[in-house]
Amino acid sequence: MSTAKQKIKIDIAVFIAFLILVIFLGIIPLSSQLSFDSKNLATKKSALSFLESQIKALSDFQNSSLEYQQKINKLDSSFVSQEAPIEFIEFLEQEALNQGLKISLSSAERVSEQKGSRLTMGFMATLTGGFPNILAFLKKVEGSPWLIKVEQVDVSRISANNKLYGAEDAQIGQVILNLSFKTFSNYLSPAQ
Repeated sequence: MSTAKQKIKIDIAVFIAFLILVIFLGIIPLSSQLSFDSKNLATKKSALSFLESQIKALSDFQNSSLEYQQKINKLDSSFVSQEAPIEFIEFLEQEALNQGLKISLSSAERVSEQKGSRLTMGFMATLTGGFPNILAFLKKVEGSPWLIKVEQVDVSRISANNKLYGAEDAQIGQVILNLSFKTFSNYLSPAQ
């Protein structure tokens, strides 16, 4: 009987040893692998979520690209062409004509801005006509699509005593407006 008890004890000890061996060699590595895989899955899930948000942002940008292009084109049209500012000059002449003003434009020289690399073109305009018409002209120019920086404005009233130079055909009571301004060009000058 003692040998049967010893055999049972040995079998139990072997079984416990086998069970401990299975736990250390099977279950612990398996649980650590599960832990590693779950962390890896969480990382991949967050990366996938980030990529989905980036894809959505790119899709939104592509959908809005036409709107952005229209805004860029509108901004680009606010610059006067430095090669041929004809459209701008025709605008000034037409607005002066619409207001019943006599206009004289001169000097379309290119000037480089000191603070930036944007080119500007300087103009000098002399307008003769009624004061309300000159104000209306200035409002139209101010509301025009071009970027204009007024540098100097001189307004003189024509009287019997002071017939101003360049206003020989103007009537007494009319106003002469000398306007010095520059427009911004759509081409960048080379860096200095």
